[in-house]
Amino acid sequence: MKGKIIIHRKNNFNGMAVPMDVFINDTSYGKINNGEEKEIELEPGTYRLKVQQNIKSGEQQIQIEENKTIKYSFTPNLLSIVTIASPLIAFGLLFLFKIPLSYGALILLPGALASVYLLTAGKTKYFLFKKEN
Repeated sequence: MKGKIIIHRKNNFNGMAVPMDVFINDTSYGKINNGEEKEIELEPGTYRLKVQQNIKSGEQQIQIEENKTIKYSFTPNLLSIVTIASPLIAFGLLFLFKIPLSYGALILLPGALASVYLLTAGKTKYFLFKKEN
């Protein structure tokens, strides 16, 4: 008997218009849009669940049990929000309040460091999974 996984992509402004690819052990199971769920039946065992949006991805090891359903939701991690927010804040402060460029660069620095991390060592940690009850 098979088990089932339900994958829920939570509504999120970050990347909301772009569908994500769903993979289990490198096999494609189609795309998932913002706010959607996808149900997949699998034989019991251990699998690697991966969601990917362009070069950004997230991975989670899952355990499928016979006749059981598990549910995982996923969202972008907080670092991804920093990479979007810091340039907006820096440029807003530069132009609205006429702050010196050196202060703007300090505000941009966390976003730049987060971007480097997410493009290198953290590239499979852009999206985080949470097991639902």
